[in-house]
Amino acid sequence: MAFAAFPPSPARADRGVEITPFAGFRIGGGFEDNTTGANLDVSQGESYGLILGLRATDETQYELFYSFQRTELGEGGVFGGENLFDLDIHYLHIGGTYLFPGERVRPFIGGGLGLTFFAPDGPGLNAKTYFSLSLGGGAKIPITKRLGLRLEGRGFMTILPDQTDIFCVSAGGAVCNVRVQGDIFGQVEFLVGLSFGL
Repeated sequence: MAFAAFPPSPARADRGVEITPFAGFRIGGGFEDNTTGANLDVSQGESYGLILGLRATDETQYELFYSFQRTELGEGGVFGGENLFDLDIHYLHIGGTYLFPGERVRPFIGGGLGLTFFAPDGPGLNAKTYFSLSLGGGAKIPITKRLGLRLEGRGFMTILPDQTDIFCVSAGGAVCNVRVQGDIFGQVEFLVGLSFGL
């Protein structure tokens, strides 16, 4: 009888975990070499990742977002240029989404704060981690009660410190193929994921 006086919270009863592996395509991203003044561009290409979601209410969801791209950094220009080295770019963000009402298709907006990890592959180059944020939107389309499709476009902005050289052994070091200082690094990702509810 005591349980009757304290019914379970509707918000807790509605909570669930959602796992969404996805494949995507990333565009954008570039730097300016402070030594030569050359524009250096990240090659566009496929990306892969995973989104872990925890429902807070019928309209909101907390999310842990991870995305990975294996790409190259090369000289920019109309006709492109020489590829300097391979570059892996990782995003790890904590944030959430807001879902708008819908009977079959539920549009949403979302975003997050976290880290960007640059991992270059080449002699005299070392990995760096920087603060970043993201913002995007898309739609969720249910297929069954526990399975759905997620379509999303998301923009990323990474803030590079003013006094830090990246892609170098150490700041101001003699061994440095590319010296890039404070700037904003931006990319856009379009993804398709399959969501599993638990």
